[in-house]
Amino acid sequence: MIYIIMGPSGSGKTEVGEHLKSIGMKELVSHTTRAPRSGEKNGEAYHFVDEERFMQVDKVEESVYAGNRYGVSREEVTRKSSDGDVFAVTDINGAMAFKRIYKEEVRIIYIDASPGTLRKRMKERGDSRETIRKRFQNYIRNEETFNRFFANIVIDNSYSKRRLIRSIDYALKVIK
Repeated sequence: MIYIIMGPSGSGKTEVGEHLKSIGMKELVSHTTRAPRSGEKNGEAYHFVDEERFMQVDKVEESVYAGNRYGVSREEVTRKSSDGDVFAVTDINGAMAFKRIYKEEVRIIYIDASPGTLRKRMKERGDSRETIRKRFQNYIRNEETFNRFFANIVIDNSYSKRRLIRSIDYALKVIK
């Protein structure tokens, strides 16, 4: 099974990914043209490549965000899914691309939270006021809240981390 995690910025997608890894699920790591941030290791956070190499990769999906390219390779999906369930964190376009190619093997989990909670989390993780403003503008302009209708299950993460983890574990059983 391929689980796609999507939701607005600050919803808890990274937390969900960390939990899934802790229970033995492998993450599909994207290729990107952006430079590594401090502490990021090639092959773990992303496969860091230049523009030319990125264009050569056979990708399931790809997107451009803040001038950088991102995309999950078919090879990554084939290699990691041969050992069991995998997950990827992506936007709605990536989710639909996975659905088109892998059809019934894909389950989409939408992580949501109230706007106040999203704003608070972005602030707590150190996002600037301008970054938060831009993320909310993007959220509204792209009508991201409607992406929930493409999901197999929606999880409200306006509460505690413990509740989020219980919800994810329950979702994995229900949508298998």
